[in-house]
Amino acid sequence: MTDDRGPVSVLRVMTLGAHGLFVLLLAVGVARSVADDPNPVPALVLAALVLGWYLAGIWFARRSARTGSAGYGKVWLAVLIAGWLGLAVLSGNYVWVAFPLFFLCFHLLSTAAALVSTVAITAVVVGATLWHGASNAVASIVGPIFGAAAAAGMALVYQQLVRDAQQRRRLYDELADSHHELLSAQDELATLQREAGAVAERARLARDIHDTLAQGFSSILLLARAGQRDPDPVGVLTRIADTAQDNLVEARRVVGALTPSALEEASLASALGRLVEQLREHLGVAAELVVDGDTAALPMEYDVALLRVAQSALANVRLHSRAEHVRVTLSYAPDEVRLDVVDDGVGFDPDAAAASASFGLRAMRDRLDSLGGALVVESAPGDGTALAATLPVPS
Repeated sequence: MTDDRGPVSVLRVMTLGAHGLFVLLLAVGVARSVADDPNPVPALVLAALVLGWYLAGIWFARRSARTGSAGYGKVWLAVLIAGWLGLAVLSGNYVWVAFPLFFLCFHLLSTAAALVSTVAITAVVVGATLWHGASNAVASIVGPIFGAAAAAGMALVYQQLVRDAQQRRRLYDELADSHHELLSAQDELATLQREAGAVAERARLARDIHDTLAQGFSSILLLARAGQRDPDPVGVLTRIADTAQDNLVEARRVVGALTPSALEEASLASALGRLVEQLREHLGVAAELVVDGDTAALPMEYDVALLRVAQSALANVRLHSRAEHVRVTLSYAPDEVRLDVVDDGVGFDPDAAAASASFGLRAMRDRLDSLGGALVVESAPGDGTALAATLPVPS
């Protein structure tokens, strides 16, 4: 498994190594100065000041790296190089402290400025070594040059690691932001789905209540009004009780979202036949059911949808049409099933009904649309009504 903190750990090791190298070379210079120089005190005092400045200035360098402004770091580096120059003048034992300075130049300065500073510091190292009387002039020239090149190479690698670490951090932050946005989007989607589910459930209950309970209450109301003029009230009360009993059963089915009781033990054609018979008995109209084509087994939701549409359409006939003849036709074709309800009543204006947002028509359309079907209503005032509901037969 890859450790995502690997580059950061390498950078930390290289940084600590650079600090350790500076302190080590400075300590070696102090030790050699004490052993070799006749008057090492000025160099020792300056070395202590340089070390103090170096340790105190690390905070400035870290702050400049965090804030993206190298102002403090550049000041610190400039004073540090000036102190090193003083040490190089006082004693040749301190010239090798230049190597960690190369690293610091590439860390705190731009690449071009770091290269110029590296060349200048290398020239000072060569010049100071020769000035203090080096025994091997070639080594005094070639050694610092190769050392500077090696230090510059390491510093460039360090810079690349810094850029990689910063890029990795940016990618990680972007990924974290994207993850949070995804979680927020999922929460919003879940909320919308819950709201959509609640709306769909309310719409389903509204349609079922409209097509069953509301129509049943309408039938009871019509029977009660008819009973006021009927010489045989016992028969009317019996029909009212039967209608109330049927609607009580339907109410329980609606609450439980189960199959309509009329379809539990009978086919769709039989359930439609019962609706037509009730209409004929309750209103005394000439109502008939015609089944056309070979009866096909349909999904239960198809039978429920067509039954609910028939209930709603015949309820409108009861309440509004004042029709004398009603014809219900159930047609089976290879690619669709169709329900037609036609009456010769007073009719109505479909455009006006649509503009008034008639719940009955809207509920029928919504129910059929959910199954890929369609509803067509043709009517005109004084010219009866024809309603056609179609559903595609699933393959």
